Amino acid sequence: MEAVWEQRVKEAVKQKITGRIFSAFNTNIDVIVHLNKQIIKQWIDSTEGCTVEALNSIDVDNLEVVRDKLDFLAVIKDCLGKGKSFYIVLEDLSLFDWLEENTPARREEMGGQAGIIANQMAALDATSVVYTSLLSQKQANLFFPEVLTPVIDDNGLKLNPVIESANKEDSTKINWIFEYAKGIEFDFGGEKVITPRANRVILSTRPEGAVMTFKGQVADHLPELGEKIDVAFMAGYHYCPTEEKAMQEYLTDCIEGLRKLKQNNSNLHLHFEYVPMKDQEAEKKMLTAVAQEIQSFGINENEIKRVLAGFGFQKEADEIEKDERAFSLYEGALRIMETLGFERIQVHNLGYYVLVLKKPYPVALDQVRASCLYASAVNAIKAKYGGYVKAEQVKEAASFGLSTIGIEQIKGFEAEMKRKGIVVPDNFLEEGIIEYDNHYLMIVPAHVVPNPISTVGMGATISSSSYACEFSYVSQMR
Repeated sequence: MEAVWEQRVKEAVKQKITGRIFSAFNTNIDVIVHLNKQIIKQWIDSTEGCTVEALNSIDVDNLEVVRDKLDFLAVIKDCLGKGKSFYIVLEDLSLFDWLEENTPARREEMGGQAGIIANQMAALDATSVVYTSLLSQKQANLFFPEVLTPVIDDNGLKLNPVIESANKEDSTKINWIFEYAKGIEFDFGGEKVITPRANRVILSTRPEGAVMTFKGQVADHLPELGEKIDVAFMAGYHYCPTEEKAMQEYLTDCIEGLRKLKQNNSNLHLHFEYVPMKDQEAEKKMLTAVAQEIQSFGINENEIKRVLAGFGFQKEADEIEKDERAFSLYEGALRIMETLGFERIQVHNLGYYVLVLKKPYPVALDQVRASCLYASAVNAIKAKYGGYVKAEQVKEAASFGLSTIGIEQIKGFEAEMKRKGIVVPDNFLEEGIIEYDNHYLMIVPAHVVPNPISTVGMGATISSSSYACEFSYVSQMR
């Protein structure tokens, strides 16, 4: 069994993404800081009135925005002590001046799923096209030179290098990302906290004009844009407004844009990579709306529990929480497909992927599987070396070996099905595929790289590499 899968990897890494890959909306600059004792001390010493009592008096769980330095430090203290991740918007942008002055050890890089996907696709030698509503020169400079963006002139829409297409009047969306390791002790003015796990806190901005939909002249030329691309990755819908009227206006605009994008290209395929919203009721409405126009959905093993619970599938969510395995993830993904109508759902987990594909699926199943193995190889190289993976690097992953986690998950799925009295194909361990009346199940083992250099953007990398690879093959056949 293992030898069959390893041979598949050797073949899969020879593939190339040849399609025209589009990503849209969510781009920003990430300022990354690795927290240590010295940084925390410097922040506290430079903040007037910063006492343990002042920090503990702030109710972080109900904090909607960061208004000042005390709010910020209270969030950091709470997250470090609980080992939790946190995302919050900064209200007073002058705080960035203080952060820059008091945080010399930092680095800037491309952020946002659309930006990360655009650069990764370019690195893999695909034709990469990106659209973002704000394109300052500072933002444009972080894209690879090969990345293109739609611009409008007297002759209509054309694709220009993004680095040459910046608008000097545009603002820049910046996220500060504060990463911390497990087991580090921090002193907040006399009260010590020890991090129980590694995680990160994101302090975000929402500058005017940072809308997660098409706007301006590009919005009027979407049918032309759709003709120039094969696969589209839509990212940023988690910024959907939560006030009812604003939400409906936003979602109506989103759906209209997606329909126009597909108007002249019936072969265009769209993927949505999930990011949770704080407001679960608003999230349900957003997912229900965008699922009308998008074929593929990417999500991880933790996120799927939230979506299931939000739509009332608490039993499936609880089963994943109790025993996270291929079978429980499959049942959860199937509920989401039945509810939202996606034709493809990919759950990416440590060591394996679970896919549910609605019949009839437009890509041959062996190509879907090969594309997942290709994506796993890309992700393994990213984990080992960090940064963006070049096309010529991918073949190296064939020597890494697939994880035993994924192999054991396939075996465990087969054993569970047999215990339930359900017939499993004789070749399931080697193929990882089961055909049902209206869908296919696919379990694909993946690589696991110990002590990864980077985990940022891994979900987007897996989903974009696999889906783009699927339809690169299809576009070659047309």
